[in-house]
Amino acid sequence: MSSMNHSLCTTLFPLSSSSSSSSLQHLQKSPFQFPQTLNYSSSSPTKPTSQLHSNHSWTKTLQSQSRSGLLKEAISTYIAMITDNVFPDNFAFPAILKVATDLCDLGFGRQVHAHVVKFGYSSRVTAVGNTLVSFYGKCGGIWDARKVFDEMSERDQVSWNSFIMALCRNEMWEEVFEVLRVMVMEEGVEASSFTLVGVVSACGNLREGLKLGKQAHGYCLRKGFVTTYTVNALMAMYTKLGRLEYARSLLCVFEDRDLVTWNTAISSFSQNKRFDEALEFFKFMVSMGVEPDGVTIASVMPSCSRLELLDLGKEIHAYVLRNRELSENSFVVSGLVDMYCNCKQVGKARQLFNDACSRNVALWNAMLAGYTLNGHFDDALILFIDMLEVTGIWPNPTTMASVLPSCVHSTVTLLRYFMRCINLNERMTGRMKMGMMLRILREQIQLLLWQFFLVVLPSQLWLRVKRSTHMRLDILWLQMSL
Repeated sequence: MSSMNHSLCTTLFPLSSSSSSSSLQHLQKSPFQFPQTLNYSSSSPTKPTSQLHSNHSWTKTLQSQSRSGLLKEAISTYIAMITDNVFPDNFAFPAILKVATDLCDLGFGRQVHAHVVKFGYSSRVTAVGNTLVSFYGKCGGIWDARKVFDEMSERDQVSWNSFIMALCRNEMWEEVFEVLRVMVMEEGVEASSFTLVGVVSACGNLREGLKLGKQAHGYCLRKGFVTTYTVNALMAMYTKLGRLEYARSLLCVFEDRDLVTWNTAISSFSQNKRFDEALEFFKFMVSMGVEPDGVTIASVMPSCSRLELLDLGKEIHAYVLRNRELSENSFVVSGLVDMYCNCKQVGKARQLFNDACSRNVALWNAMLAGYTLNGHFDDALILFIDMLEVTGIWPNPTTMASVLPSCVHSTVTLLRYFMRCINLNERMTGRMKMGMMLRILREQIQLLLWQFFLVVLPSQLWLRVKRSTHMRLDILWLQMSL
């Protein structure tokens, strides 16, 4: 490894003296533990001849279990290998590291990394180093990924791609372009379509990413990298940068669309409130014989809700009922509940809510917002109280935005009980409780002023009173927060 590469990595990711030690020194706790002592020498990774067949059998079993998703079985196999003093090789390590990645178990992966270092595979076998970089990148250990990448004696195209994707997963967008520059201009490694996927993802998250993204798009066209992966990444990038017309053009021109391509287009236009076009793409997708999945349904339901297309929503609901996996998806059910509430079918929405196999905070929010939207204020507060007392689900800002309007219009008795539940909730800080109470107070006072002054006072004076009240209560809240 050249000194330039080492300098680059050191500059990009400076390490403190404490963090520069080997991964052997900072193993995390894992439910999977290895034997404390292993009967082999770190200086001699060569296997005895009598163990060659045994090692091959163990490795084949491990690879098969890893590919089949038998994660716990694969870990048991690996631990048995170590216990029997069968030495893992450059085929066994990628298989078990894939298991650690699928489990997102950083502690277990670091224990495997210790074995990799002990046998000398981390720096001299590129495939094992690439797998380690990918593992750490996917599991949030970006500094470990940088260290492994920095210590690799040889790097191929996969090494650079793995490191770039690790940076993307950890939202280190600007570093992606510096690593790309060194990869292409200094090391002479040509960018592949997978490289461009990472670069395009970074472009979508930078303020000046459009210019860079267009350059990456042009490079894809010149090199013939017009694959499903690159097109999906380009569509997502243009959507994030607010250039939906470019995303639409890509979808229309590209013929090898997969489900991810359609989902990207539908969710992009739905999130940008272009509901007619989102529905247009959905209908076109279905006409092409593509089966929608949970992401598709969750993406298209807001369009049915905002446009109040009850008949189409019912058709989608019927499709969901025929698919067990979809009917058990909380986000799909949330979309259906939201659609029925927007179409004034609150009873049907509540029935769906009651029949749901599992309820996440998104489903609770959808039902709460539906009650508030349709003027069922007491029902909204009762449901919110159940959410706090029965399920223990922690409300998020969307929950509070959905339930607060109901506090203004509910009966005094129910409102008192609601405030008591808020006050007794141990997970809410004093500041959060005070903020909620003051917001409710402000809304109540404004409602009373509106009822009392609207008929009596001229419109301009009423606006002045309302604005003054709003401002004075905000000042009170600021004083209480200090």
